[in-house]
Amino acid sequence: MSAQRHIWLARDHALTARAATLIRGPFTRALAAGLAHSGDSLVWLAVGVLLWRFGIDGWARAGERILLVTAVTWVVSTVLKYFIQRPRPPGEQGLFYLKIDRHSFPSGHAVRIGGLWVVLAGLLTPWGLALLLLWGMGVGLSRVALGLHYAGDVLAGWLIGAGVGLVLLMVL
Repeated sequence: MSAQRHIWLARDHALTARAATLIRGPFTRALAAGLAHSGDSLVWLAVGVLLWRFGIDGWARAGERILLVTAVTWVVSTVLKYFIQRPRPPGEQGLFYLKIDRHSFPSGHAVRIGGLWVVLAGLLTPWGLALLLLWGMGVGLSRVALGLHYAGDVLAGWLIGAGVGLVLLMVL
C-alpha cells in the first residue's frame, strides 16, 4: 500500500471514529437511524412516483427526475461496489446492511443524494435547495455516525452522484 493511500485511509478511519462519538444514547441513535433511512431508495422511489403521478406544475417534473436519478444512481453505486469491494466498518451496527450489501464504497445513499442535489437544484427555491443540501449532509453524517460507512464512502458518493446528476441533466 502506498504511503499516500495509507495516510488517506488513516484520516478516513479517524473521521469515521469521530462521527461515532455523536451518538450518545438511544434517542440520538433513533434520530440518526430515522435520518439515515430517509435517504433509502424505496423512500425516494415512493416520493418520485407520488410527485410524478399527482404533482402539479413543476412537481411532476421533479418526480420524473427523482425516479430517474434514483434508478441510475442505484446502478452506478452497485457496479462500483461490486468492483471496489471495500468492507463496511467493523462492528454490529451494520448487521442488517451486511445481509443485503456487504460493501461500503461508495455509499449508495450518498450517490443518490448527490444526484438529487444536482437534478433538483433548478426546480427548487433557494430555501428548498438549502434544506435539501442540509438534509443530505445529515443523512451522510448519520450513516457514518451509525457505523454503516466510512466518511470517505459518503464524500466520494456525493461527488459521484453529482457527476451522475450532471450527466442526467445533459440528457433531460
